[in-house]
Amino acid sequence: MHILLITHYFAPDSGAAANRLTRLAHMLHEQGHDVTVLTTLPHYPKGIIPPEYRRRFVVTEERQGIRVIQTWLWVSPISSISRRLLSQLTFMMTCSLRSLFLPTPDVILLENQPIFTGLAGWFISRVKGIPYVLNVSDYWPEYLVVAGVVRETSFIYRLFKALANRTQRDATGIVTLLDDLLVKIEARIGKVAQSRVIYNAVDLDVFSPVVDDMTFRLKYGMEDKKLITFLGVLGVHIDLDTMLEAARRLHERQNITFLFVGTGAQKEKLATALQQPDLSHCRWIEWIDFSEIPAFWAASHVNFWALHHNELDKMRFQAKLYEALATGTPVVIAVDGLMSQVLAQHQIGLTVPPYDVGALVAAIETLLDDESTHQGIARRARHYAEQNFDARRAAAAYEAMLQQALQPETKTVSRETD
Repeated sequence: MHILLITHYFAPDSGAAANRLTRLAHMLHEQGHDVTVLTTLPHYPKGIIPPEYRRRFVVTEERQGIRVIQTWLWVSPISSISRRLLSQLTFMMTCSLRSLFLPTPDVILLENQPIFTGLAGWFISRVKGIPYVLNVSDYWPEYLVVAGVVRETSFIYRLFKALANRTQRDATGIVTLLDDLLVKIEARIGKVAQSRVIYNAVDLDVFSPVVDDMTFRLKYGMEDKKLITFLGVLGVHIDLDTMLEAARRLHERQNITFLFVGTGAQKEKLATALQQPDLSHCRWIEWIDFSEIPAFWAASHVNFWALHHNELDKMRFQAKLYEALATGTPVVIAVDGLMSQVLAQHQIGLTVPPYDVGALVAAIETLLDDESTHQGIARRARHYAEQNFDARRAAAAYEAMLQQALQPETKTVSRETD
């Protein structure tokens, strides 16, 4: 097959979506398929285009047999909803224009988030007269309501909902990363005939408990501490106040360092807070290269985060958790819902109720002081990842879905736990 992957996020950008889709593209190519990627100029997560890509409308690169076509978009280092939407809108336009001059592929694999990328893929599918498989990785546009950007009764929300419905109804097939995502889609647009749930995955060879972490520790000057870490986008869904208060309560412990790695809407808030004396045991690195992330996990004695209590976050299984489980890094999360249920059922991590600082501190201390509990969680977490999150099995499931899209008369409904 000649597969056209359309996505807002792809290497050299970092972040969960870019890592997942880059890995998938290479694995599909390894299976003998011709893969072309239509994506943005590098910009994520900092909102800055690197100097070598600036003032260029299109940059085409050959990467290990994959043709990567990157088109211009407007970007801003200020992480606000309105600026992100404007940036996404400009990519929709440049992506759609560039697609007019592409050879016609057999099938499109379309990452549905953000919605404007979904619309670009819908347009390209219509112009080229080819089917597309829609990959739905998040709750959208519901997220806009949870984030407080719009109300459910507003015109903007109803418009975005209608646009999302259109791209989903016209898809030959839909892949979702969670069962509940497919349930939500079918509640809006009706039964999806050709659908599959393919859980997120991780490269189990790259993300492993045996990765050496000393180079990472030496680079950032933390070679002699137990690291309690956070990695990810500091968006409005993160309860940074609870996390910082937990760190304050552990200020007297001499053998630990809290390491925050992330950027986003709350980065200035974090930078300001870490100037306070009772958070002197905390460090912040705005971002690290993807090549350093396996060593980051290996260096992490405990990984922690807290989420605000809302219905969407109760249903999420966040991407960073896949990497934590694969590397056998014990996690402590202040969350209610799916992640809490899975971690408790399989004893592969600790969760506490949202906003409960005391419980969060106690759980972190358990993993700092009880080696047996720490090792047991680490061992079970890795085993669970091996059984459930193998990236090659996930890639095979995507391959089957794309092949099925070329034979619409064989549509079926299935759910895979790849």
